[in-house]
Amino acid sequence: MRHKISVFEPNAIESQKKGWEIFSGFELKIAGIVLMVLDHLHEMFYVFGAPGWLNWLGRPVAPIFLFLCAEGYHYTRSKARYMALLFAGFEFMNVVSGILTFSMRSDDLALINNIFGTLLVSVLYMTLSDVLRGAAREKKKGRAALALLGMIVPFAVGIVPFLMIDTMPVWLCMAVLRYIPNPIVVEGGFLLALMGVLFHIFRGRRFAQAAVPLVYGLIIFLTSKNVEWLMASAAIPILMYNGKRGAGGVFGKYFFYVFYPAHIYLFYIISWCLSN
Repeated sequence: MRHKISVFEPNAIESQKKGWEIFSGFELKIAGIVLMVLDHLHEMFYVFGAPGWLNWLGRPVAPIFLFLCAEGYHYTRSKARYMALLFAGFEFMNVVSGILTFSMRSDDLALINNIFGTLLVSVLYMTLSDVLRGAAREKKKGRAALALLGMIVPFAVGIVPFLMIDTMPVWLCMAVLRYIPNPIVVEGGFLLALMGVLFHIFRGRRFAQAAVPLVYGLIIFLTSKNVEWLMASAAIPILMYNGKRGAGGVFGKYFFYVFYPAHIYLFYIISWCLSN
């Protein structure tokens, strides 16, 4: 007997594969990396005439990687190990960026890229949201209170140094903001990190996930109209994701952690050398 799907079943319609769902997670990652490289070519070489449209092509990159981050969070065997890896990448880039900025100063360039912090904050809040929802279902008020406290603390870490700037040594305030990941100062800020959390919450509802960058892009377009509204275009590759991890194996799993900082520093050094 053929099973009849009711439209009232959760995810009943979206659970069926669509003809446009053709990209695996690995293929989405490669597409994101290519667009990211084009974006950073503009960032590091705009003074030499790199065209602005390279920057436009890079706008969907952050939503794509936050979407893949939510997928990785779902499938990882160890949430703690996942966050530890992102934390290591975050601290590594903080240290190396500081060394390069000090030793190879440039009036035209700034090493501010560190998406690892944004991904880490996003995964942290994915975890806390799971704990909070689980505590609500089981009516465990103590666990819910701890989850809420865990959500507040990172904000405090980002806000307190600004409030204490007149009473704390400036170097200490800057060190806290730089080396302790918090939603206030990570690349893109809390709203970008929140996008990853929404991808996690709406997992299994692909159209809802695709709507996340669309809504973000619309809000930016209506409020500031800067180029960031083009992140709405990330809805297209998200809709085309087929839910499979794809090829790549260990290489596909860890390549981004190496390639992301490596290509940024290579571009920075080349640009600095050309300028000097």
